[in-house]
Amino acid sequence: MTAPTTLERRGYPPLPLPSSAVTPGVTGGRAPYEGYQRGVGLEYGGLREAVEAHPLYQEALRAASGRTVMSGDRLKNLFLIVALFFDPLASRNIIEFGCYKGGSVLFFATLLKRLYPEAKVYGLDTFAGMPASERGLDLHGEGEFADTDIASIRKTAKSLKLDNVMLVKGLVQDTFPAGLPGKLDFGLAHIDLDLYAPIKHAQDSVWGRMTRGGYVVYDDATASTCIGATQAVEELIAERRIHSEQVFPHFVFRAGLEAAQGQSSLHG
Repeated sequence: MTAPTTLERRGYPPLPLPSSAVTPGVTGGRAPYEGYQRGVGLEYGGLREAVEAHPLYQEALRAASGRTVMSGDRLKNLFLIVALFFDPLASRNIIEFGCYKGGSVLFFATLLKRLYPEAKVYGLDTFAGMPASERGLDLHGEGEFADTDIASIRKTAKSLKLDNVMLVKGLVQDTFPAGLPGKLDFGLAHIDLDLYAPIKHAQDSVWGRMTRGGYVVYDDATASTCIGATQAVEELIAERRIHSEQVFPHFVFRAGLEAAQGQSSLHG
């Protein structure tokens, strides 16, 4: 009999995942079986509707209301990772690079508060719009997405009693890792940036701070307007010789599993 997940132990209804014909285990620095469970389940297996109806997802979505421009499927996949795949991880802290109006930070904070109250979400952003970009590569430019306010995000977090939100203002190249506690590590790094340079810095700097099996997820690397983000991911794959665990609804990678080829257990 399978042990109940934290989701179930906290009193929430279970979310059964579809099975896959792929053999469970680790190969190429990722666990394809788990990626298929989430990705195929969302796109073809009815998991999208099951998540939409789940009370914890609905609560987290209300916390993010009016503050996120992320697609529904990507939010659902992030929900699945935290709600069903965080249990084996040694750290459940979350870091987000690029917060805009704070919607996904509040979304994550709600999930952690209900499931893993010892964990925190760290949100890094200029909170003043995009910095200068490489005009031969990046489509977006300086000053875009400036309609945000760190004080408003903090006020909303306080009103929702989300005391696990830690916001850090400035260029990510300046604030990470310098602006965070030295021994902090993460179960999920959500890279929601549009420009090559900060994405490259974020992925290179955070990889060594990920707990074994932690998730590195990109929001914009498959967007037609963010070829710089795509290039950063291509370089990650080439430099670390790894493969993605998901491409739908977004790129998902696993950190610390590069040497775990063929293992049936990710955290044994």
